[in-house]
Amino acid sequence: MNETFHESSRGIVRLAWARRLGLPDLSFSDDGGRLLGFRDSARELIAVELFGQLALSGPTALVNEAADLADDDLLGGGALLRVAGPGAHALSTAVLGFADDLPLFQPETEPEVSRGNPQAVELETRCPPDDVSSAGIERRDHRFTLMLDGEPVACAAYSVIEGLLADLGVLVAPGFRGRGLGAFMVRLVAHEALAEGFLVQVEAQAQNAGALRLADTVGVAPSARVASVKLRTR
Repeated sequence: MNETFHESSRGIVRLAWARRLGLPDLSFSDDGGRLLGFRDSARELIAVELFGQLALSGPTALVNEAADLADDDLLGGGALLRVAGPGAHALSTAVLGFADDLPLFQPETEPEVSRGNPQAVELETRCPPDDVSSAGIERRDHRFTLMLDGEPVACAAYSVIEGLLADLGVLVAPGFRGRGLGAFMVRLVAHEALAEGFLVQVEAQAQNAGALRLADTVGVAPSARVASVKLRTR
């Protein structure tokens, strides 16, 4: 494991994801096999590889159909789309990293950070739609927006998974990238979440090279992969 995440914290991550997938609390284990979660009310089909163990969750018929497919096919997303059938949409593939500790940092000057929603929304209007979707700021409850000269330039936000994990995303305005602002905000918001007693989960879309580099910059190493697809509304 890396220096920002320790073996003793694995159990908390496993517990949070087991509950997220509708599995018994102690389902994930070091020597466990493939896990199947049956939730007929689910509106998504999801595959997660957590510390080397794969779990599938979704409606019973779809999970059974996907149960014997190869890990890489499921986590690449193509197999999920095929199994989900017509009307499936919003395919997402991502890597996840976790942190239970981060080096302390102290900026030279006190940054202006807004916790208001309007500033985060304004930042989203200044960014390409694909970047906005990948960052997922709008679906995360706790938003922290860095302001420069009264304008929003970067936002990191998190939502809480099962009362245990702070799931974090970050968005930086195109004209302000490459300056370390994303890493700065990730560290700042991660410390806020850690101070609240949560472990930090950083999600980077698999096709987003910038997000992957950012996670590496702040010392969060990939520990999991996840793929999901939204199901047709019946």
